[in-house]
Amino acid sequence: MKLKLLTLLFFTTAIVFAQVPAYYNDVNTSLSGQALKAELSNKVTITQNVTLSYTPGVWDAMKQIDLDPTNTNNVILVYGYDDTDQDLTNDRTRNKNLNGGATTDWNREHVFPKSLGNPNLGTTGPGSDIHHLFPADVTRNASRSNRKFASGSGNSGITAQGYWYPGDEFKGDVARMMMFMYVRYGTRCLGSSVGVGNPVSTDTGMIDLFLQWNVEDPVSDFEVNRNELIEGIQGNRNPFIDNPAFATSIWNGPQAEDRFNSGSGTGGNTLCATTINNLPYAESFESGFGNWVQASSGDDFNWDRVSGSTPSSNTGPASASQGSNYLYMESSAPNYSSKRAILYGPCVDIPSSGASTFSFKYHMYGSTAMGSLSVEASLNGISWTSVWSRSGNQGNQWNSTIVDLDAYKGQIVQLRFNGLTGTTWQGDMAIDDLKILNVSTAKPSTYAINMRITFDNYPEETSWEIRNSNNQLATSGNNYGSFTPGSTINISKTLSDGCYTLIFKDAYGDGICCAYGNGSYTLTDTTNNTILASGGSFGASESTLFCLSNGKMTLVNESDNTTELDKSLVKLFPNPAKDDISITSSYPVSSYSILNTLGQRVANGILVDRKINVSELQSGVYFLQLHIENEVLVKRFIKE
Repeated sequence: MKLKLLTLLFFTTAIVFAQVPAYYNDVNTSLSGQALKAELSNKVTITQNVTLSYTPGVWDAMKQIDLDPTNTNNVILVYGYDDTDQDLTNDRTRNKNLNGGATTDWNREHVFPKSLGNPNLGTTGPGSDIHHLFPADVTRNASRSNRKFASGSGNSGITAQGYWYPGDEFKGDVARMMMFMYVRYGTRCLGSSVGVGNPVSTDTGMIDLFLQWNVEDPVSDFEVNRNELIEGIQGNRNPFIDNPAFATSIWNGPQAEDRFNSGSGTGGNTLCATTINNLPYAESFESGFGNWVQASSGDDFNWDRVSGSTPSSNTGPASASQGSNYLYMESSAPNYSSKRAILYGPCVDIPSSGASTFSFKYHMYGSTAMGSLSVEASLNGISWTSVWSRSGNQGNQWNSTIVDLDAYKGQIVQLRFNGLTGTTWQGDMAIDDLKILNVSTAKPSTYAINMRITFDNYPEETSWEIRNSNNQLATSGNNYGSFTPGSTINISKTLSDGCYTLIFKDAYGDGICCAYGNGSYTLTDTTNNTILASGGSFGASESTLFCLSNGKMTLVNESDNTTELDKSLVKLFPNPAKDDISITSSYPVSSYSILNTLGQRVANGILVDRKINVSELQSGVYFLQLHIENEVLVKRFIKE
């Protein structure tokens, strides 16, 4: 829950656990999968020593456990978000004594709807368990009804498909309630019965939606305090509030916060043996593991260092990406199914200025059910956030990726690889050629450029213009009839940072080389000593897109007659695009970059299946750089 509160001093029992609470002294928290689920199920069942009456028991409990810490005369209303407008139905607080059935009242919301239980939860047992009962506005409660939870964003409400989104503030709370209900009441309260998502492969009663919400909306002090108070009333606690990482350990999925620092689903925490204070940093494992160390506990097996191929056939690389050695996870028995191998990196002091990135090569070749590999980051060695992940077969080649570390500017961060095997021995995963870089983003506000033209036999036919990303004329040149054929001139100009198009023209339509003289042109960024465009052999005109931003960027022609690459042999569709762009190319495209109209790189990657996902880009105009051998071809596209 992302509480909209100025202070939480009311929560005198709220804590961040320095050690595992005594409640779990008889629970083996080092277990994982279904064994841990069974252990927690037994604990929350045998410790529930009170079953509340629906009336007045639940009403009275809510007036204790759901108080607004900024005004203890009110209760927090689930799904609410605004106390300042004239709409009562979206209130997030209300007087604790206005409980009942009137439209101005609040009533008891079964976050796990009674009718979705199998059998119906009723109003006793699971139907009166206050771990999932919450005050709600009467009208909003009716709107939710028994709709299943589904993905969304913003405030609570009915989705376009007719499901229910609980709101950004409450989705984590909801996820942890649903996990508790499943663990406490088993098949009567399946997670898959109350939400819309993909079933977890190892336990189809749970869905990935709740695992994601558990990570995206971390535990709040309000939830911690509520859990403490419920224990005092019912006797049991919600383990997923105490330690969200239990969910990762049981059902895998994205890494959730480990509040116990116990290794639950995360691998035992390994403090940094080394801190990297100066970048760049590189490691290719030629002389050992370098500054990378195995998890001391909490995972199932170790990473190995090897040269050549891995021992198993039809999985793993044949050789290193860089040098002779690399690290890999051997997925043969007994290292599958759903077994982890965690590798901790050094701590890295990320500079407060510039752009910092973590790049590496990875190889994931085998069965489609081979498992997943994640890179996770932590500022304290306890709570880990996934910053990159891949799952399944990625092809029999080394792939490159770049992870943006700008979120950790000015801080010391630790990185780790968290590999999880799938259901097959054909699941070897490897890493190599690790680099952490910092590139200065300081840039001038203006750039000096130089246009150098060597004329053909007809200088009067030559002209050029440079237009900005809004197609406005920035500068131009023409009327060269007085110049001597074959002579050379230099024209100096100044441009602001941004992206431009150079259009070089010949009035006769035969370029400036080579039928009537050996003319040529070169446009140079003299600030960075970089050639932005050059040519001479074309038809009536040729166009070159170039950008002046963060230093330099040279792009090849998008013209009617390119000399190196024939742009007609490369097409992208649909354009405009909403979700994916498909590429057809007669050339071997290795990788791509996407730039906005300011020349800033907003995405990059390896081209897989000739498709690029652009769904997360904002609407607007972009330039797609396709890296073809030693050249770059640029295509313009529109994101809807």
